[in-house]
Amino acid sequence: MIKIIKHLLAHRENKITAFVFMALAISFGAFITRLPDIKDRLDLSESELGAALFFLPLGAATLLPFYSKIIARFGERKTTSGAIIGFLIVIILPGLTANLYWLMASLYLLGLAMGLTDVAMNAEAAEIERAKSRSIMSACHGFFSLGGMFGALLGALFIFLEVGLTLQMSILALILILFLLPSFKHLIDVAVREPHKGFQFPPMKVIVYAAIGLCVMMSEGGITDWSTIYLRDNLNLSAEFAGFGFAGFSLATALMRFKGDELQGKLGGRFLVILGLVIGIIGLTLTLFDNSVIVIIGFSVSGLGFSVIVPILYSATAKIEGLNPSSGIATVASSGYIGMLIGPVIIGFIAEEYGLNNGFVFLLGLTILALALSLKSFR
Repeated sequence: MIKIIKHLLAHRENKITAFVFMALAISFGAFITRLPDIKDRLDLSESELGAALFFLPLGAATLLPFYSKIIARFGERKTTSGAIIGFLIVIILPGLTANLYWLMASLYLLGLAMGLTDVAMNAEAAEIERAKSRSIMSACHGFFSLGGMFGALLGALFIFLEVGLTLQMSILALILILFLLPSFKHLIDVAVREPHKGFQFPPMKVIVYAAIGLCVMMSEGGITDWSTIYLRDNLNLSAEFAGFGFAGFSLATALMRFKGDELQGKLGGRFLVILGLVIGIIGLTLTLFDNSVIVIIGFSVSGLGFSVIVPILYSATAKIEGLNPSSGIATVASSGYIGMLIGPVIIGFIAEEYGLNNGFVFLLGLTILALALSLKSFR
C-alpha cells in the first residue's frame, strides 16, 4: 500500500486531488464525532437531531442537477478549490447555531458545499485519468476513507482536550486551507470545453450505473448506520466491542481502495465490479449468522467487496463518449446521495416491523439486484 501511495503522490495534480478528498473526509469525520455535543447544547431529542441531520444529504442532493453546469462554467480547478474552501468555512456554522432551525439551515448549507465538493473533486480525478492516462480514482477514495478515520480520531482528541466544537472546526479549517492553498494551481482543467446544451436526459448506460451506485450506497449507508446497533442489540455484544463491525468495514474499504486502480488495470472494471458485488453478497450473507465474530467478519468482507465499485462507476461514467464527465458523475453521485438518504430510513422501518436482521436481508437483495444489472449492462 505504501508503494501505491508514493506512486500516486509522485505527480502534483494527483497529490492535490487526493489531499482534497482527504481534507473533506478529515473535517467531516471530526465534525460527526461532535454531534452529541450539539445534541446536548441545543437540548435536542433523538428525533429532532435525526430531523436536522436529514438536511445534510438533502442539501447535497438539491443542486446536483446544476453542479455539472457550475463545473462547466468555472472549470474543475476553480470549482474544486472554491468548493473545498467553502465547505471548510461552512462546517464551522453548526457549532454556532442557537436552536434547531438554525442547525437545520446550517446543515443544509453544509450539504450544498459538500455535494459540490464531492462532484468537483471526482470530476477532477476523472479528468486526470483521461488527460494523463493514469488510474487514480480508487486511490483517491482510499484517501477519503483514511481521512474519515483520521478525522474521527482528531475529534476524539479534541473531546479529550475539552476543546469546543466551534474552536475545533475553526482550527482544522484554518490548517487545511493553509495546507491546500499553495497546491490548487496544480489542479487541471479540460483543454476544450463544449458549451452547455441545456437539460439532456442521461444515456441509459449512465442510468444503469446510477442504479448500481444506488444499491451499493444504500448498502454502505445501512452498514455504517446500523452495524453497531445490530451487534449490540441483536447479538448482545458489549458496547466496547460493538463498533468492531463498522471498524472492520471501514478498514477493509480503505485498504482495498488503494489496490483498486492496480486491480482495475489488471482485471478490468467490469470484472472487478462483478467480483466486488459477489464478495459483498458473501459478506452480507455472513451478517445473518447468529454469531458476533462471524457477523464482524461479514461486515469486513462486505467492505472489501463494495470498496472499489463506486470509484469504478465514476471512472466508467466519465469515459462515456459524448458525455460531459461532470454531468455523468453528478448523475451517479445523486443516486448515491439518495441511497445514503433513504437506505438507513428503510432499514429502520424494516427493523421496527420485522427485526433488524431482515434489514440486512434487504441489503443482500439490493446487492443481488446490483449484480444482475452489472452482468447484463455494465461495460
